[in-house]
Amino acid sequence: MAAAVRSTAPLLLARSGLRVAAQRVCAPAIATRAFRVDVKPTKQDTVIEKDQKTIRIEAPLPAVSAFGHRLGLNKLKDQSLLMRIVTHPSYERPGVQTNECLDVLGGKVLNMYVAEYLNAKYPKLPTKLLKEAVTLYTWNNTLSMMAKEFGVQDVARWVKSKPDTGYQISPKTVYSSVVKAMIGAIYVDQGPAAARKFVHAHSLSRELDLAKLIKIDEPKLYLSFLMKRLGRERPVARLMSETGRLSNAPVFVVGVYSGTEKMGEGYGSSLKMAEHRANMDALTKYYMEEHKDFDLPSDTDAGKAYTPKKFGDSEIIV
Repeated sequence: MAAAVRSTAPLLLARSGLRVAAQRVCAPAIATRAFRVDVKPTKQDTVIEKDQKTIRIEAPLPAVSAFGHRLGLNKLKDQSLLMRIVTHPSYERPGVQTNECLDVLGGKVLNMYVAEYLNAKYPKLPTKLLKEAVTLYTWNNTLSMMAKEFGVQDVARWVKSKPDTGYQISPKTVYSSVVKAMIGAIYVDQGPAAARKFVHAHSLSRELDLAKLIKIDEPKLYLSFLMKRLGRERPVARLMSETGRLSNAPVFVVGVYSGTEKMGEGYGSSLKMAEHRANMDALTKYYMEEHKDFDLPSDTDAGKAYTPKKFGDSEIIV
């Protein structure tokens, strides 16, 4: 029996050694697979010499091809753009092309289509609020959220940090750059109509709370100036209902009227608070008034006729 135990001991030790060795070899790969993809040349890769520099035109990896197919990027005439789209400039490898140029171009295209859409949908938005609304659709937080829905985190190529320089990149920056690079690649390869369709389908289809951008310190004064500019009667606050005036928890409901038209309504534990909220409600309803049917200048890219509309009014100065 002792002999049997002695004979199996080397085998158990060998298996244990293999297990430990496997863990040592596989651990780095598991830890970094979320943001690194192998870039060793494949048989499909093309290496060219240009201006004494070696440039590798990479064939899409299977995971990147599947990613592109899900988003309709398989329609790109130049399929080598797929590898550029998912490669952040931090991924410095000899001859590997990054998405830096596509990122810049895509960001400009995204801003243009978002700005024209919001300006047509909310023509009464002041310039400052319009700019903030465009930013809400195009900043890194929104784009990185889109990127995670697309699965960018599984295919993006980037280097998180460089210990020797203290250089570190946020995943949001990388993921948003990939989304903008997609738009840039579609714009270059398929034309503006295809890029516009992608932006409307994946970005402008999202319902973001733009009303929270309206922040006015003195809404009562602001509303008075606005009514004067529009040639309408001066706004007047009227108490609509109340409860518990003499209690510890009173509630007042106030409406703001211009003539016989009620423009806004608000409530509060005091008349002043209720009136403040009513004036804010009136301004929010005015500026966030939506146009349901409207044409866009970029409709001409899709072969449609465009009829220009009256441009929005300038911002109120109080």
